Amino acid sequence: MTPDQRINAFTALGHHLQNLNENTVDQLVMEAGQENPWFTQASIRKAIKGIVNYLDHKKLKQWLQDYNLQNSNPKTIALIMAGNIPLVGFHDLLCVLLSGHKALIKLSSKDSKLTRYLIERLIGIAPGFESHITIQTETLKGYDAVIATGSDNAARHFEYYF
Repeated sequence: MTPDQRINAFTALGHHLQNLNENTVDQLVMEAGQENPWFTQASIRKAIKGIVNYLDHKKLKQWLQDYNLQNSNPKTIALIMAGNIPLVGFHDLLCVLLSGHKALIKLSSKDSKLTRYLIERLIGIAPGFESHITIQTETLKGYDAVIATGSDNAARHFEYYF
C-alpha cells in the first residue's frame, strides 16, 4: 500500500467510528466493560472519540509530512499492548502501519475486544492491511523490534520475557 492509501484507510476508519450507531457503541462499551471492569462507559466512549479526533485526514497528513513513508523494506514490529486504558495500544498500531511496517500484536486480555473491532474494520476498509497485521496468541517470534507498554509490573515481566 502507498502512504496515501494507508492514510486514507485510517481516515475512513475515523469516519466509520464517528458514524457508529448508538446500538453498536453500546455493544462495544458493554463488551469492553465485561472484559475489563475498570473501564467505565465514559472512558471507553472517550477513547473512541479521541481516536476519531486524530484519524482526521488533514491532521494525519500534517503529522506525517516530515517523514519518508516510502518503505521498501518493512520490518515486523511486535506490539505488546497494555490493558489499563481503553484502546491504549491503538496509537502504536497506527504508527507502525502508517510507517509501512508490519504489526505482530499481542493483545491485552483486558482490552482485546475494542482493538480487534478496530483491526477488523481497518482490514475491511483496506484489505491490503491484512498481510501487515498478525494477532499472536502464543509467544511472540519473528519480529525485528518491540514496542511494549504497561506498568512497572509489566516492565519486570518484559525483562523476563525478552
